[in-house]
Amino acid sequence: MYIQIGILRHGIAEDQSPTGFDCDRRLTAAGRVQLEDHLAVLAAWGWAPSVILYSPYVRTTETAAVVAERFPGVPCLPEEVIVHGDVPDILQLCAGHTAPLLVGHQPTMGDVVAHLLGSPPGTTPLERAGFALLEVNRLPTTRPARLRLFAPPLRG
Repeated sequence: MYIQIGILRHGIAEDQSPTGFDCDRRLTAAGRVQLEDHLAVLAAWGWAPSVILYSPYVRTTETAAVVAERFPGVPCLPEEVIVHGDVPDILQLCAGHTAPLLVGHQPTMGDVVAHLLGSPPGTTPLERAGFALLEVNRLPTTRPARLRLFAPPLRG
């Protein structure tokens, strides 16, 4: 049995939050539309997450909420390690799930993709609302993942 790991960067967020803290930046209306368009494509592709694991920053929390609306009943869990953890710790969150979705930030989400593919960090950046779907035989991985889908956002 394979594990299909979805990796999603948050949608377009405001340039600065009212509080001045990066963690409080919210999705814009364009960011929500961008995500809705992209999620419709992913649903048509036939992939659905078994769990949504997301950074607790506001823009990723809101991104995870948009995903959860598309896939009702899927557990949605904030995970601080997605913000500041290293890639092996982030991937450890995926263990025990058949189709985990990680929702986070660049460069971390791109580095997760690179790690799974056996590439150096920084070689697979994700645009806002960019999505990658990778398949591994187990975690931790012993060989490079299979890239099933690499999709930039449709708008923005």
